[in-house]
Amino acid sequence: MRVEKIDGVLWSKMLIAASAYLEERKQAVDELNVFPVPDGDTGTNMSLTMVSAAKTLLDNREHNLEKATKLMAHGALMGARGNSGVILSQLLAGFAKSTEGKKEINALEFCQALAVSVETAYKAVMNPVEGTILTVSREASEAAMNELENGDDSLNSVFQAAYHGAYEALQKTPLMLPVLQQAGVVDAGGQGLVYILEGMLTALDGVLFKELIISFPPLNIDNKETAFVEKKVLTYQYCTEFILKKKDKELPLQEIKAFLADKGDCLLVVGNSETGKIHIHTNLPGKVLDYCTGLGSLHQIQIDNMSEQSDEMSIKGEAIKRLGIITVSFGSGLNDVFRSLGVDMVINGGQTMNPSTQEFINAIEQVMTEEVIILPNNKNVFLAAEQAANVASKPTQVVATKTIPEGIAALMAFSAESDLETNKSKMEDACKQMITLEVTYAIRDAQYENHLIKKGQILGLGEGKLVLTGSKIEDVVEQLINQFLQPNHELITVYYGENIQEKDAAEMVEALSQKYTQIDFELHYGGQPLYYYLISLE
Repeated sequence: MRVEKIDGVLWSKMLIAASAYLEERKQAVDELNVFPVPDGDTGTNMSLTMVSAAKTLLDNREHNLEKATKLMAHGALMGARGNSGVILSQLLAGFAKSTEGKKEINALEFCQALAVSVETAYKAVMNPVEGTILTVSREASEAAMNELENGDDSLNSVFQAAYHGAYEALQKTPLMLPVLQQAGVVDAGGQGLVYILEGMLTALDGVLFKELIISFPPLNIDNKETAFVEKKVLTYQYCTEFILKKKDKELPLQEIKAFLADKGDCLLVVGNSETGKIHIHTNLPGKVLDYCTGLGSLHQIQIDNMSEQSDEMSIKGEAIKRLGIITVSFGSGLNDVFRSLGVDMVINGGQTMNPSTQEFINAIEQVMTEEVIILPNNKNVFLAAEQAANVASKPTQVVATKTIPEGIAALMAFSAESDLETNKSKMEDACKQMITLEVTYAIRDAQYENHLIKKGQILGLGEGKLVLTGSKIEDVVEQLINQFLQPNHELITVYYGENIQEKDAAEMVEALSQKYTQIDFELHYGGQPLYYYLISLE
């Protein structure tokens, strides 16, 4: 059936069909991960973004195209997850922008809308890379316009040309990005877009399709104990934290930790032989300070009465702090570490479960502060956090933390007395002093750079890059540390995951401390899935 115009009803059918089509193929897109690690999530992120857009159209059937695309764009914006989902949301936002004031569009207007989509998506990315979803979208747009100018002017032909242009561009992505060619895969985001266009084409051509039954899981936001209504009885009343600097002798961090262990909870003692940061919830802040005064000089002392804070926080909507922090974390142990460092709200997420723009916006609104800093702690979460910050109702800045250890380093540099911009700058500087190592496993056979990888092998990553493979977890950890350790490093912090026993982690760290006697080691339960160990060198 020849189609001359697209109105809101037809566009809604096309988008809903595309959402269902991608939902059925998202795992295939996830498996196109260049790294054979268990955190491929491009297909999942794009599918969740499309589901969010489709739900708005299922709930609000609009004949007017402008209204339908505006609903679609808003749904995609709020549901965008991961970099691929954010770029997809920008493509849909550009299309909506081009349909303003139009109840329907013809083939020429459709081609123009595709061009605006591509322009909008490219502008949303700070450093656009060819060989990605951006290239696939651009060549789809160009192919549609070429078909209009040189062939049939029906929407069927123009849309088919866009699809074929996208498909051909997808096949060329390995030639544009050597890392794809070596891994033997096409770009995952580009493949997701091809599936979306293919699904839309089935609806445009009148092929029967299954409308997606959409349900959303509850938002996975883990609030710090701040916004409760009922007053809780606190075991320990005073949140006590300060910087401790050595006087004559080096700081005995392990002795400090042992002394404070029974003085409260949420204890954290981190740093090196010259400077340490102490955090504890206690009923005896004076005893804590007296003890540490005998070991060094105290700086940036902050003691908060948490009972008093909890009374103030029960007043709905009252911003009791000027500046708050939201962080993304995964694993109960890591969540506890962030909370103990003063984070106001933890959003559960990270590898394989990137939070949506909506989750960030909800967190920004819920945290009872005037201004907000977001720590994404994952490079694939950054764009969604930025998108939320851009539309938030209160001043919000995103600190570009790419890993959990970088997020912790950023918190060490945070000062409640400094303003938003100063904190952002200092926190980002602190991240640059941190080296992050990760240990995980291969989910499939693969070749990456000089590594011939077998399924099940242990993988060692340094600063986000695959460095080495091995058969034993402990050997990979030691080799990683040996490769990245610098003469100026003083502290190595090890966070063990949910699949590692505490005694095994402790034995490994003890062996490492005996080998690297000049380095202080800290061991913490992280509880993170998929990654056996997260390690920071500082």
